[in-house]
Amino acid sequence: MCNKVKKLGIDMGNRTICVAGLNEFNEIVKAYTNSVYSLDTALISGDVVTFNGLSLALGVGQITLTNVDKTNREHLEHQILWSVYSVYGTGTHYIDLGIGLPISIYKAKKEQYKDEIEKLGTLEGTINGKAISVNLTNVKIFAEGHASIKTLANYIDKDNTTLLIDIGMKTTDVLLLEYNGKFTINKYATINIALYDIYKVLQDEIAQQGVEVSIEEIDKRINGNKPVIRTEKGDYNLMTNLKSTVHVCRDIMKDIENKFGKTILHDKVFTGGGSEKFLNAVAGKIKNNIDIPTDMRYYSNSIGYLLGL
Repeated sequence: MCNKVKKLGIDMGNRTICVAGLNEFNEIVKAYTNSVYSLDTALISGDVVTFNGLSLALGVGQITLTNVDKTNREHLEHQILWSVYSVYGTGTHYIDLGIGLPISIYKAKKEQYKDEIEKLGTLEGTINGKAISVNLTNVKIFAEGHASIKTLANYIDKDNTTLLIDIGMKTTDVLLLEYNGKFTINKYATINIALYDIYKVLQDEIAQQGVEVSIEEIDKRINGNKPVIRTEKGDYNLMTNLKSTVHVCRDIMKDIENKFGKTILHDKVFTGGGSEKFLNAVAGKIKNNIDIPTDMRYYSNSIGYLLGL
């Protein structure tokens, strides 16, 4: 049974890696880490992944907002090894892999991306000192957002058109869905305002109170449920002060309206790492918003890749 092929869906964002696999009972297992990394492996709050002689502490470090389109992602091998480990542990694994590209570049880049990943073949390394071998038996590339429709279908009202709004760290991807026997995408667009812009407002406010804090630290504190930062003027609560970012949220919605027309005409489903922060900032002021479980906001793509294999 050790050679049994296992399925894995990986959603690699600019800030996070969300993974979905299947356990021995065919139940979906999910895992998550930050996609940042550090060469300082003494920072043991992250898993230390070694491949081809290079060790990285995955999940710790600073956000690098370079112009990457995921087909030129650094240290992809380390991140695939960690993703397999997060669901299936160390040892030898044969993996059918589902992974995504933004829908805006999917058609142009999917074959190139597939070839690049297939060429990796067998990956051998260590996770926290324990050996792991990953044999990629099959690779399938999905369009982000489109893959999540299957995961979210039970939450969407098929009688209405729906905007699927995926708020990432760098960009917000938007799909307009319609149901005619099956879901179809009428239109899609990318908005260049996202979670980073929300965090930048908080960062600037904290700086005005005499403390310099990184975007990565803000994200880590919010996601770790430790939102209070001590400043010269007293405690600054990141969650409470998300209300200060509502103008950024309005800019996101305004840009969506510029591309899709009046958003009030459509239901809305918010996904991605920035969705919870956005919804907290606007405090229920989005009309026709469809409420979905929090984990679906984060894992809808990775689960969609898994189910599509």
